[in-house]
Amino acid sequence: MRLLAVTVLIALGWVNSAHAASVKVEATLSGFSSPESVVVAGDDVFVSNLGVKLEPSAKDGDGFISRLDRLGNVKALKWVERLNGPKGLMVVEGVLYVADIDQVLGFRLRDGKQVFALDMASTGSVFLNAFARYDNRRLLLSATDIGKVFVIDLPKKSFTEMPFDTPPKGPNGMKKSGNHLILVEWGANSQPNGKVKTYRLDGLHAKLDKTYELNPPGYFDGIVDLGANRWLISNWVKFEPAGLLHILDARTGKVTLANEKLPIAGPADMVLDDQGKLWVPGMMEGKVYRMTVRP
Repeated sequence: MRLLAVTVLIALGWVNSAHAASVKVEATLSGFSSPESVVVAGDDVFVSNLGVKLEPSAKDGDGFISRLDRLGNVKALKWVERLNGPKGLMVVEGVLYVADIDQVLGFRLRDGKQVFALDMASTGSVFLNAFARYDNRRLLLSATDIGKVFVIDLPKKSFTEMPFDTPPKGPNGMKKSGNHLILVEWGANSQPNGKVKTYRLDGLHAKLDKTYELNPPGYFDGIVDLGANRWLISNWVKFEPAGLLHILDARTGKVTLANEKLPIAGPADMVLDDQGKLWVPGMMEGKVYRMTVRP
């Protein structure tokens, strides 16, 4: 689905003016095929593309990863190709890891050569989704369709299931912050009933700490750390140009909208880079938005 490019200024307001921020859409990048996740490494930006059809669990071989520069110029539209449904991305020590339906693959940044493969079909999941870094050798990976999170041991090329006292419903985007894990839910039973949950970590065990209900409810996908216990969360709301970006203040529970006048069709797994640029894929639009966040 193609939409007109939108360039607007969005004002974000908090009760405390010291936390006021603004976001400006600097560029709307077109030509992608169901872009799902963005990650930034050095001078490069990588975008996972599910393929022409929005079929996230289809093993159709039309998925690929694009490589851009920091301004959004395409260096290689299909830097890695012949994937199936590539979603979450994570870079660790010069390797780009990608969740591709029921496996995790790794590609060396300097030349695109595949150097890692972990078959996770035995989990029963066909919707391995988003990564979070646990430490220097382990990643967390959400399996949205089966309501689980797995711990990937990179050196050992192995995985284990993370125990939760209160399992998430359709876990999607995640971030580890100290001894807490903040997780956004896609929801259950194909309904927009996801919530945002924080868990206290005891090693690799997760105990529910707080639950936040955002309005409007929806299908929550990506999460970005804005600092000072503030989190930017993407919400599809429904499967049309209606997607929202919420700002959650985890200390007060206050939630505000970042893009009330800029609905996005399928805001997926976004990233805030070290230059204050926010990259948001519009999955149903075939576009990626590059924004500036000003605290």
